[in-house]
Amino acid sequence: MGPILFWVGALVVVTLLSPVLRVLIALVAGKQIGAAALAKQPDRIRLERTAPTAWKNSAATGAIAAVLTSRGFEDAGVYTVPEMPGILVQLLAQSGEGVYAAIYEHAQAGVWFDLVSKFQDGTSVTYTTSPATGLKPRPGHPSVNMRGSETGAVLNKLLAMRPKRPNTGASVGMAVSFFEQAYAETIAYRKRVGISTSEVVKTATRKAA
Repeated sequence: MGPILFWVGALVVVTLLSPVLRVLIALVAGKQIGAAALAKQPDRIRLERTAPTAWKNSAATGAIAAVLTSRGFEDAGVYTVPEMPGILVQLLAQSGEGVYAAIYEHAQAGVWFDLVSKFQDGTSVTYTTSPATGLKPRPGHPSVNMRGSETGAVLNKLLAMRPKRPNTGASVGMAVSFFEQAYAETIAYRKRVGISTSEVVKTATRKAA
């Protein structure tokens, strides 16, 4: 759940540049761009509950939630992220399969969702409808991009393809802390290893395509 928030933070800057200029700047100053982008990201986030009426595109977010609830997910609330203005996220949990869901809305990035399973050995897997970021995933925490896929298809793929090892479960009561901790762990790793020039170029190239 963490990487996509970093991607949204960088999106606002990236979309202001022409496609060619994005790539040229990334090639020349990729490492500095990566360091500057990371420095702007908070080490931790906290979710603040808000009303479902806060959605701008309630039809899109509601359609995703409806499919998930029909598959046993329970609503864990809609939240703002004060450290990242413009982000709304609805959390859900499916205790039977041990899967968390996060439905996002952002004025520029639109609507997308993540499905996440965490395992007892500390690893996790995420299936998401967000665009690929161009960043290498944190070891042990792969993210599979299924942009444009239907909600049920993404869930089916996660359940079929995730590692066959014990997961940590999922619950409505733990959804917020799970989300906040996932972000903190991801950004701590990213700030420790940094962002390479090649990763910045990949990100710029994806945006230019």
